[in-house]
Formats: sequence, structure tokens, C-alpha cells
Amino acid sequence: MVILYIVLAILILIVIAIGILFYMRSQKTRTIEQAEERKVKIEQLPYDKSLNQLSELELTGETRDRYDLLKHQATESKNHYLIPVEDKIQQAEVHLDKFRFTQAQTEIDEAHELMDKYEENYNSLNSDVEEVFSVHRENDELYNLCQTNYREMKRDVLANRHQFGEAAEPLENEIESFAPELERYNELKESGNYNEAHSHIKALYDDMEYLKANMEEIPELIKEAQKELPGQFQDLKYGCRDLKVEGYDLDHVKVDSNLQTLKTELSFVEPMISRLELEEANDKLNAINDKLDEIYELIEHEVKSKNNVEESKEVITDNLFKAKDTNYTLRTEIEYVRENYYINESDVQNVRQFENEIQNLISVYDEILREMAKSAVRYSEVEDNLKYIEEHVNVINEKQEKLQNHLIQLREDEAEAEENILRVQGKKEEVYRRLLASNLTSVPERFIIMKNEIDYEVREVNKKFSVRPIHVKQLKDKVAKVVLQMNKFEDEANDVLVNAVYAERIIQYGNRYRKDDTNVDKSLNEAERLFKNNRYKRAIEIAEQSLESIEPGITKQIEARVTEEQDL
Repeated sequence: MVILYIVLAILILIVIAIGILFYMRSQKTRTIEQAEERKVKIEQLPYDKSLNQLSELELTGETRDRYDLLKHQATESKNHYLIPVEDKIQQAEVHLDKFRFTQAQTEIDEAHELMDKYEENYNSLNSDVEEVFSVHRENDELYNLCQTNYREMKRDVLANRHQFGEAAEPLENEIESFAPELERYNELKESGNYNEAHSHIKALYDDMEYLKANMEEIPELIKEAQKELPGQFQDLKYGCRDLKVEGYDLDHVKVDSNLQTLKTELSFVEPMISRLELEEANDKLNAINDKLDEIYELIEHEVKSKNNVEESKEVITDNLFKAKDTNYTLRTEIEYVRENYYINESDVQNVRQFENEIQNLISVYDEILREMAKSAVRYSEVEDNLKYIEEHVNVINEKQEKLQNHLIQLREDEAEAEENILRVQGKKEEVYRRLLASNLTSVPERFIIMKNEIDYEVREVNKKFSVRPIHVKQLKDKVAKVVLQMNKFEDEANDVLVNAVYAERIIQYGNRYRKDDTNVDKSLNEAERLFKNNRYKRAIEIAEQSLESIEPGITKQIEARVTEEQDL
């Protein structure tokens, strides 16, 4: 019974396997059918129709060679890639009938590769054919443009011969030389050499366009050479003559010699144009124009310089008079000031040096004015010289003004120092009276020492006021030192006075707790002892600690009230 089941199972597996094989064969059969359908479409590609398009052209020369090459390639493509496809499909069917699926798939894949290559070659052939047609079309378009240019250029030279001057005949010869080239193109076209014909007509078209552009430029070049530049030469010549009459010295511009040179250079331009050497003619004209620009810039600079000179003369005159007057005032003042104040010897020497420099500048300025009174003046040089004078006199005026302010400041500094000493004396006495009138048991010894030091320094400063000449800087430094001492004396005295009042108030406030708290009584007794010995800060520390243990925060309140009273 078991054997029967085994046999039955094997039969079922065999049936299933057979079913799978037939299913797979049916799928591969569909693949073969698709390959056959593609083969039918591939066979319908119009190779011959594409090639026959070329037969519409003149099948000679290069065109014939290209046609034969493409036809040969089409035949080769069919023999190598299309015909073997049928055999590949048949082989695939044989393998499929024998259930050799892998071999069948391989044959189908190879068939598709052949058909891909066949299609690729067809597309390449179409591109080549289109390229040939494109070159022929472009050749015809260029030829038509060249014929139009040829007719228009001939007509233009004939109708406007006067505009081209001596260049008309060379232009006509140049234009006529295009006729054989047009015929040559037709010969190349008829012989089927379309590539050579294309190169020829393209070069011919470029040459015509170049000549056409030259023909548009020639009248402008002739106009510039015959009218514009000679007119500018004439204007420049008479303009310079008028400026010389107005008093300008233009010898450095060398107008006459430069114009003669430019006229000589200009005489070469028209022969260049007649020989159609337009680039050389343009370069020559540009060089002439550049030289003219240089001449005009030099002349314009002279005109601007004259305006600047006229504008600056009055300013320089005022500045020179100011410098001279200030120098005289300084020389007078400095002799007087030296009797009362110490003056640095370098300042005295500077004033004398300024006097010499001012006199030299005035001499140079007078010489310039005399030169300007002559018939011809080179204003650019005058402007440079005036700038030199203006810059130097401005520097002198600045330095003299600074020195003048210094002399004035000496008097002001002396007065300020005297005022500060008087203020120190008054403030010192006031602070000391406050110390004596305060609740202090006695004036601390250090304040007595500080007061005596200030008295000594004040006496020393007063001695310096009586010595002539006064060295103001040293005096200022000495007074500044005394002021610092006074400020320290006042700050420390105020600090002691506030601490004394505060310590007294704390002790007085703490008296209410003496009977009830022996520790407070003991601490306040110690604070009173320190107070009597002028040790106010330590007395405050002990009294504060004692009161804060009984009534926290009270010391801050007392301190605030004391501070308010002191501010009032």
C-alpha cells in the first residue's frame, strides 16, 4: 500500500514538472513571436528610399563617392545584421522544441542584438544623407548671398565713386576678382565635389563681407583724412595764436612743429586707403588723434592753471601778510613774556626761523608776480610755485598760531595755579575748623601732620610765584601735587567725622540695653574706650556686633540717618 502511494506521488510530480515545462515553453514561444514581429518591422525600414534621395543631386565627384559608400554600407548592414536574424530565430525554435530554454534565449538575444545594430546603421545612414543635403542647401544659400553682394558692391562703387576717391579703382578690381570665384563654385558643384564647393563658397562669402565692411569704412576714413583732421589742425593753430595774444606761454607745447609732423603723418593715410590698407590707415589716424589729444590736454592744463592762479593769488597774499604780522607780534610778545615766564629757547629760535622763511616766501612771491606781468606766462609753472608757497605759509601760520596760543596759555596757567592755591588754603582751614568743632575727643595727630605738610607746600608754591621768570610747567605740577594732598586731607577728615558721629549714635542707642544685658554693657564700655582713643572704626565694629545680637538691623537704620544728616 505504501509503495502505491509513493508511485502515485512520483506520477503527480512528473505531471506537475511536465506542466511547468510546457508553460515555460509557451512563454518562450511568445518571446520568439515578438522577435519575429520586430524582424518584420526591421525589414520594412526604407534604406533604399533614403539612398534614393541622393540620386536627386548631381551624382558625380564627391557626391557619387558618398552615395556609393552609403549604398555599400547599407548592403553590408543587411547581409551582416538582417539576414542572420532569420537563422537565429529558427535555431531558437529548435532549442525550444527540445526544451532547451537557455540556448533558445541565447539565440533570441543574439537576434535582437543584430536587429539593434541594423537599426543603428539605418539611423546613421539617414544622418549622413541629411548631412549631405544640409551642405548642399547651405552652399546654395551662400552662393545666392554672394551673388547679391557682388551686384550690390558693383552698383555701390559705380553710383558713389566720388566717396571712395582713389580707392574706387582698386575696389572695382577687387570686386571683379569675385566673378571667377563664383564660376569656380559652379564648376565644383557640377562636378559633385560638394565639400570642396562648401569650403570655397564659405571663404568667398567671408571675403565679400570683409570687403563690404571696408567699403562702408572707406568714406569715413577719407572724410576724416581730408576734412576733419585738417580742420582740427587749423582750429588748433589759430586757437593757440589767440591764447598767446592773451598772455599764455605755450612754447613747451611746440604746436607748430607738432602740427607739421602730424600733417606729414596724415599725408600717408590716403595712399594707404587707395591701396585698401585700411588697418594701417586706421592705426595711423588713431596715432594722430592720440597726439592731438595730448596737445589739447597740455593747452587745457594751461587754461585751468591760469584760473587756479587767479583764484589763489588773493588767498596767498592774505596768508603771507597774516604770517608776517603774526611773526612780528610773536617777536614782540616773546621778549616781554620772557621777563616773567620761562620760554623754551627752541621756541625763540623757531620765531626767528619763521621770520626768515616768511621773508623768503614773500621774495619768491614778488618774483612770480613780476613774471606774471610779462607778455607771456607759463601758468602751469606759476601754479606749481604758488602751491609750494601756499603749502609752506599754511604750515608756518599753523605753527605760529600754536606758539601764540602757548604764550597766552602761560598767563592763564599762572592765574589758574594761583587760584587753585588760594582754594587749597581756604579748603584746608575749613576742614581743620570742622575737625576742631566736631565731637572728636581730640584732633588725630595724622591730620595735624597733613595740615602742616600742606602749609609747607603752599609756602613753597608761593615762593615760586615770587621768582621771575616763572617756570609755569613746574609750577603747575607743584600745584597739582598740593591739590591732591588737599583732596586726600579732606576725604580722610570727612571719613573720620562721619565715623565719629556714627560711633557716638550707636553707643548712645545701646545705652538702653546696658542695665538688662551685661554683655552689651561690657561691649559698649570697650567701644567708648576706643572712641576716646580716636579708634572710631574699631569702636563701630564692636558696638554694631553688640546691638545686632539684640536688635538685628538697627545699625543699618542708624547709619542711614547719619548719612542723610551729613548730606544735608
